[in-house]
Amino acid sequence: MKIFVYGSLREGFFNFKKYINAAAKKIELGEVKGRLYAIKDQEYPALLEENGTVIGEIITVENCDLEAIDKMENYFGENNPNNEYNKVKKEIKNLETGEIEILDVYIYNTTNPNFSYNNLIPVPSGDWKKFKN
Repeated sequence: MKIFVYGSLREGFFNFKKYINAAAKKIELGEVKGRLYAIKDQEYPALLEENGTVIGEIITVENCDLEAIDKMENYFGENNPNNEYNKVKKEIKNLETGEIEILDVYIYNTTNPNFSYNNLIPVPSGDWKKFKN
């Protein structure tokens, strides 16, 4: 199974170590359409469905606890207004093979009652690793 991650679940970050580490069998660079933002006072980003490109990783996993990742992402189910992130199928371009893959992506929920553009800081490169290093 493959997952696409672009923030704290990427290799080298705290949530990768906590949720994915042992389950990762292969890690490839990928990109998705969207715009990346840092969230004030948080150590993880927000991906919004806007014009732009976001860099992430396509991780082939085995025995990965995806329910634990959903819980960490505050994803409570499809169309739940309290989701911090919605899980949406998106086209991901594998930057190593050139192939397009359809994978779940956590998109920041702009209809959540706590959402505010004032808490978002654009990440011009679209790459969380570059932004944090």
